[in-house]
Formats: sequence, structure tokens, C-alpha cells
Amino acid sequence: MGHHHVTFEDLPQGGEKFEPAKGGKLIGAFGALGALGLAGSAYFFLFTKDNVFGSFAYSWLFAVFFAFTIICGGCFWIMLHNASNSGWGVAIRRLWEQLANMILPLAILSIPLLIPAVQKPLYEWMNHHREAHHHAVEAGTSVYEALHHMAESNPHLHVLTAKYGYLNIYEGFSWYSRFAFYFFVLWFIASKLRSRSVKQDVDGDIKHTIKARQFSCTWLLFFALTVTFAAVDWVQTLDYAWFSTMWGVYIFAGCAWSSMAVTILLVTWLKSLGYLKQVVTEEHFHLMGKLLFAFTVFWAYIAFSQYFLIWYANITEETRFYLTRNTEGWRYVSIFIVVGHFVGPFLALLSQARKKKPFVMVGVCLWILFMHVVDLYWLVIPERGPSLSVGVTVAGAWIGDVVAFIGVVGTVGFLFLRSLANYSLYPCRDPRLLESANVIN
Repeated sequence: MGHHHVTFEDLPQGGEKFEPAKGGKLIGAFGALGALGLAGSAYFFLFTKDNVFGSFAYSWLFAVFFAFTIICGGCFWIMLHNASNSGWGVAIRRLWEQLANMILPLAILSIPLLIPAVQKPLYEWMNHHREAHHHAVEAGTSVYEALHHMAESNPHLHVLTAKYGYLNIYEGFSWYSRFAFYFFVLWFIASKLRSRSVKQDVDGDIKHTIKARQFSCTWLLFFALTVTFAAVDWVQTLDYAWFSTMWGVYIFAGCAWSSMAVTILLVTWLKSLGYLKQVVTEEHFHLMGKLLFAFTVFWAYIAFSQYFLIWYANITEETRFYLTRNTEGWRYVSIFIVVGHFVGPFLALLSQARKKKPFVMVGVCLWILFMHVVDLYWLVIPERGPSLSVGVTVAGAWIGDVVAFIGVVGTVGFLFLRSLANYSLYPCRDPRLLESANVIN
């Protein structure tokens, strides 16, 4: 059945404003989960100690990094849309803009990762640096010299000494400086692009489109470096001796994949409430579904490439990552990821007809988000048992994982859904809005 050709006469002047009361049930659910999770997290951080506290540090890192990947994905889709001068995505671009601007609330939720007590069970290399700093103060030498001296009696520290130019918390562009810098760059990109978009809602000037494209082309490189090095600093250095040249691309693939799934779910929800009906059609679902399919394949290619290169080289420092995740129960999680993260979505998204059906895509996207959670859990949590010297897994630690996850995701989700009411749900005076509303592919 042909889609009615949309004109500006068919669209409300000033766009569509979201009324939080209409989506009150979902917003309230996110708010309640967030409040419950934050209260539980406060208990774990303030009233537990030793291995329980250390275990929850991993829970919090996992939850924060999950939210970080979704937000970064939203930022990526805005920049790609602008840089490629794409017209079809105009109708949903505002949703990405709002998602990307959740980076500031997430920065606040990430503050516990700056606390030494939280870092202690997470980052072994920081403990060595603090010990070296103590020795350096006593001996009147530099931290590097003290660390080098420590490596003479502990051969494992030679790797850390070699990486001192990057992995340090005291000198130069340190871990703390980079931590703040990552959030600043992402906030600057997200706020700048949304500002341009909102200004265009007022004056309809095409100069905002042109400047947003110029800005995105320039800052895509900084975005890529930010996501890559944040992933290295926060997750890869859980084992400071491990390294992978595919790591940044692997994380990026998950960012784009999961955030597109969130976009499809969000658009479906808004349309069920009566919004976006004139500007978002089944053609948009088809296009978003194709991108989802593309990143399903891309993630699998990167994941296999990383595994294959490490297997082929057979270097001890590299293979440890997969050996840990091929031990006891983690082995089954690894197999499940291969099937659930790639094979299942690949088969489900092959059909053009399925990609055009919102109710089918909702099920696929929920599964994709679940698999993204499993994937990040598999990246972070297996390091917990060995770091706390309690074996492969920590009994009962899943409770803290759930508490942290609902605390972070619930809070960010609540703030994001509430923020949709701040502006029109789509760029109502973008010159390419009608091109988007009438897209056919």
C-alpha cells in the first residue's frame, strides 16, 4: 500500500512536543528502578567492605560502561547522519541528539570510578603506581624510577613499566585527566549538534545543516579516539598486561548496534502513543533494520578477527583474555554470545518484510539489547574473581550486578525520556524533513 505524500500542511506548526504524562507508565518504571538501584548501590558502596565492596566495584563499572556505549552510539548516529548528508534520518535525529546529551548525567554517575577505594579491586596497575609513589616520596626519586626498581624483584611489572608513558595516574595526560577529557569531548559534540538543530527549529536556516555537517566531519575523528581510549582505560586495563589492536573497533561496533536497537524501540513506543505518525513510516524501520543487520555482521567480523589474531599469535599476555573466558561457566557464556549475538539476529534480520514490521523489530531489538548486556558482562565481570582471589566467579555477586545495572540504566533512562519533552520530537524546520518523511528505499 502506497504511503500518503506528506507536505508541510500535514505537519503541526512547531513540530510535536512530547507530553510525559502520556508515557508516564514507562517513565515511572524507569524512575522507580533507578531510585531503587541507586539506594541499593549506596548501601554497597557505604556499608560493605572487603570482597563485597570490591565485587560491587565491578558491578558499577559494568553498568556505567553499558550506558556509556548506548550514549556513544547515539552520538555516532547524529555525526554519521550529518557527515554523510543523509536525508532519511532527519525525522529521528532529535532522538539521537537527546540520547547523546545524556553524557552529562552519566558523567556524574561515573564519579565513583575516580575513588581510590573503588579503583583498588578494579585496576591492579593503579595499586602498583601508588606503591611506587610511596617509595618515590621516601627515596626522593620519580615514580617511574621507583616502579622500575620494583620491577627488578617482580618481573611481571616490566610490562607496566614499559607502558608507563600511557598508564599512569600522576604525570602528564594521566588516567584522571583523560577520564574528564572523554566526557568533555562527548558533551561538547552532543551539545553543539543539538544546539544547531534546535536553532534551526526557530529560523529554518539551512546554514545550521551545513555547519553541523562541517562540525561532524571534523569531530568524527575525535569521537572515534575518545570511544577507543575510554574503552582501553576503563575496561581493557582491568588486565594491564593484555592488549588488542581490535579493541576500540569491537566496542564501537557494539555502541552502534545497541543504540540503533534503542532507537527502533523508542520510535515504536512513541508511535504507539500517537507521535511521529506523519514523519516516520515503515520505510524508516526498513532502513534502521538494514543498519542493524549491517552492524550485526560488522560486530561478528571484528569479534572473529580479534579472536583469530590472538589465537594465531599465541602470545601469553594476549591469550589470557580468552583462556579466562573459556573456563568453567564462562565457556558456555562465550558459546552463547556467538549464537545469540550474531547467528540469531543475522537470521532474524535477513528478511525485508520482517524489518518493516515494528512488532517483529521490537522483539529482535529487545533480544539485541539483552545480548549487548551479556557481551559487556562477559568483557568486564570475568576479571572480578581472579582480581579478588576468590576463584573464577564470586558467589552471590550477581545481586550487586543487578542493583548497579538498574540504578544506572534506570536513572539515565528516566532522565532521557523526560528530556524528550524539552524540544520538538523531530527537527520541524529542517529543509530535508519532507525528504525524510517521504523516503522510499
